[in-house]
Amino acid sequence: PIIKFFASLKITVTCIGLLFILVLWGTIAQTEIGLYAAQARYFHSIIFLAFGFFPFPGGQLILWVLFLNLACSAITLLVYRWSHIGNLLVHFGLMVFFIAAFVTFHCSQESYLTLQEGQASNVSLDYHDWEISIWKDNAPQKKVTAYRGSFRTGQKIPMNQLGGFSLYVEEFYKNSKPVDSAADDGRKKYINASGIQALTKSVIDKDPSQNIPGGKFVIKTPMEEAFDVLLYGGEQNPTKIQTNQGEFYIMLRKERYILPFKLKLIDFKMENHPGTFMARSYESKVMIETSGMNRDVLISMNKPLRFGNFALYQSSYHIDDYGQESSTLSVVKNTGRYLPYIATAIMFLGLIILSVTMAFSSKNTPIVKEGLAI
Repeated sequence: PIIKFFASLKITVTCIGLLFILVLWGTIAQTEIGLYAAQARYFHSIIFLAFGFFPFPGGQLILWVLFLNLACSAITLLVYRWSHIGNLLVHFGLMVFFIAAFVTFHCSQESYLTLQEGQASNVSLDYHDWEISIWKDNAPQKKVTAYRGSFRTGQKIPMNQLGGFSLYVEEFYKNSKPVDSAADDGRKKYINASGIQALTKSVIDKDPSQNIPGGKFVIKTPMEEAFDVLLYGGEQNPTKIQTNQGEFYIMLRKERYILPFKLKLIDFKMENHPGTFMARSYESKVMIETSGMNRDVLISMNKPLRFGNFALYQSSYHIDDYGQESSTLSVVKNTGRYLPYIATAIMFLGLIILSVTMAFSSKNTPIVKEGLAI
């Protein structure tokens, strides 16, 4: 009875209607709260409070119910015979689409890589998420211990990989700005690479990529040494602390991802619209370096670079005051990138079989006219 209940066509129609309302609602809300906030509130949520008090199902809940409805329909309503193979393929193709959406949402990873001409790197940066990284040797290649996740005031973060280090969050702001602070005002002095001694809380921007976090922390070593450190996401250099175990460097920075290849920007080209300074097209000639293979690839606005589960898109560019060009590439890792193609192929095959079957079966269907079978 439970399976038959969830296989009801009424649930299907209700979910489709709720999705229509949600898409319209979320699209309009983007103008007020921004793209990312609208995605989190309307499409990535299970339930949210509409108008501040009325519970309304979010995109995740609706899609889960719709997937359950489709799965139960496949158990109770579908006829598993060769004569119904077209209908079966269409339904199972839809189920694969739902699976593809689940894998993409939970397993995909989006980051970016900015390179100047002649520069190479195998590390990309997250658009929104931040990490606190600590390392001992400041050489180009170093072993880094990073904490990734949300930070909150009063939180204790164990750094077990460093042999007993721990980090206490004294204050933390998701968006902040450094402010001037007198050197002899009697306040606690903090260790900071840029000499910053105070931060002020800023309004959180609609676009998470525009928020620069910062905070005050206490680092404790296994030798019970304590260091008061101020970290700000807008700094380019790490903060150094001198312990009995040697020099350590700590930094609040965008999350880093190690890529299975190294990318070098050979040349960047941009073409403007005639008579304007607005870019019409731009492209990056890069060299991708992997174990035993180096090859040149051209990445343009409509031509990404695909490498395994990675896709690199031409995202933006920058030209500094000295004419130095840099190119920014969006790096997308999607382990389920083939699933939508598989789902499309299954549905396409099912629709063809269903159309052919209906076309031939209609020739054998008796036509009733004035009570006589013809």
